[in-house]
Amino acid sequence: MTANNEEEFRYPFEARCAELLREIGKAPELDVHVAQLEEIIALFEDAESVFEELAEDDGLPLSRQIQDCFFRYGSVDAAWRYRRPETALVGEFKIRHILSAIGNMRMTRFWKGEDDVERALYKDLRIIDDNPQTGSGRMSLLRATPGAANPEIWFFDMRQGAIPMELDYPAYLETVMVTKGVIGWQYLYCAPELCGEGFFPLVEGLTEMLDVFPSLFPAHDYTDLRARLEERL
Repeated sequence: MTANNEEEFRYPFEARCAELLREIGKAPELDVHVAQLEEIIALFEDAESVFEELAEDDGLPLSRQIQDCFFRYGSVDAAWRYRRPETALVGEFKIRHILSAIGNMRMTRFWKGEDDVERALYKDLRIIDDNPQTGSGRMSLLRATPGAANPEIWFFDMRQGAIPMELDYPAYLETVMVTKGVIGWQYLYCAPELCGEGFFPLVEGLTEMLDVFPSLFPAHDYTDLRARLEERL
């Protein structure tokens, strides 16, 4: 992990990212494979310049709330598994630098869609979070529609395609802080009627999260997540 020296955190959200990784790393019940702040990208380290470029070159005048979530690292990564035998509780995230994601992580690099509607949608989608360690075929995406100050967030599962989420970018990152990237947590913020073929194999792990995490991470509130899971069962 990049050294978590508070003096090197230029932007407040960087310290929160480091704290997230500390929480994961300090939990003795988790077998942690990855927990790191990737190296700072020199060309992308000034927030003002980054958001000016996104506004001018990509037509994305992103809101102050999104700008407040800026970090300079290439990505914030974690991959872990609960230590209990035969557990279904596994987590992973790779949250990418916002300029790198919008500029370099187009959905169409990986999947162009099967019809005109999908192709039009996927052309706008940029990967902001995915699971390269587990290779789950799931990823979270920002819809980079020109003019959007608060772009939509979508979730893609190769088992059922792209689904809109009920979260914006800041709320997405806040929820990662709570879920620690438990595989499939995003379904809890998709409309219940859209939680089908891809969702049901993940119910056991999500249920286990809600059994374990309140005592493992007592600083966080899991009430809303529990209600959302029950609503989708």
